[in-house]
Amino acid sequence: MSKPYPHSDYYRDRRSERELCCDFPGDELLISGLHAMQVHFYNNGTNIEIPIVRVMNTAHFLAAYMFATTCSGDQLEYDVMAYDSTARDRHITMLAMLVLIAMLRRTEGLRARQCRNVLLEDRSEDFYEGVSLYEQFVNSEETRFCAEDFETDIMREISNLHEENTRLTKQLENQIAMCKYNQYNIGTQNNYNAPVTINNITNNYAHPQDSQIEHKSPTVEPEDIEPVDTSFFCTGQFAPDIIEKNIRQAIQLASSKADACRRILALETYGYIVLSNVPDDRKAELINPFAAPKYTFTPDDFINARRPKK
Repeated sequence: MSKPYPHSDYYRDRRSERELCCDFPGDELLISGLHAMQVHFYNNGTNIEIPIVRVMNTAHFLAAYMFATTCSGDQLEYDVMAYDSTARDRHITMLAMLVLIAMLRRTEGLRARQCRNVLLEDRSEDFYEGVSLYEQFVNSEETRFCAEDFETDIMREISNLHEENTRLTKQLENQIAMCKYNQYNIGTQNNYNAPVTINNITNNYAHPQDSQIEHKSPTVEPEDIEPVDTSFFCTGQFAPDIIEKNIRQAIQLASSKADACRRILALETYGYIVLSNVPDDRKAELINPFAAPKYTFTPDDFINARRPKK
């Protein structure tokens, strides 16, 4: 049995239908459709048991992935992800894709339409019949989704990062305040050992002997280091260290240069960076300081990342 995709990157599996409907109210309609389809299978002698929670988790995982990354236009990529996520069960994979297509049909925005078109392109007659059959059981156009509905877990992770950033900032401020306090106390104590002058006579009370004086090596000035260009950071929304952490994490999670470029460009969707206003050679120049030593990007890497996979 193959290992499912790591949903924790984009989506956290829900353990029950109740939990799914609680986090995604529109799921009530989609789950009811699956129950009706299950009855249809029983009545027609089709021996297929629908694991509804597994099907819904797979559909939500793929939707979250589609909305968190650039739509690749590669139908096979999404099919393989669904296949692996359902432990390589072709029946459950097809059911998850039917739910996902119905979900995207009720989602506002260009991205949803593009992804749905990719999933429906050049399918078998059985697949199209499955799409029509499931739509009959769902049988509602009233329920609508927003793109943000599929980014629930990602936004929760961003919120957690904000909280962690706030905590670390306060911790750093406390440490700086403590250092200043200690420096002040040490300076005050050292003043007690200063020479005392009375009637032009200097008495070196508690003055250290030459043998007690610590001889320090000359201070070596650090070499000039060219600062990393962070002009493409959206610091009005996020702290620079949070932005850098997300860039480095995107690169570390990537399986290839093209995947890394897609993940980096996806960060602009969430408002971390702005790279769409610069050419590809400048993109590579800006990102390379954060990619070393894993990758060294070239303009061709960003060009290849935008091409549909073959």
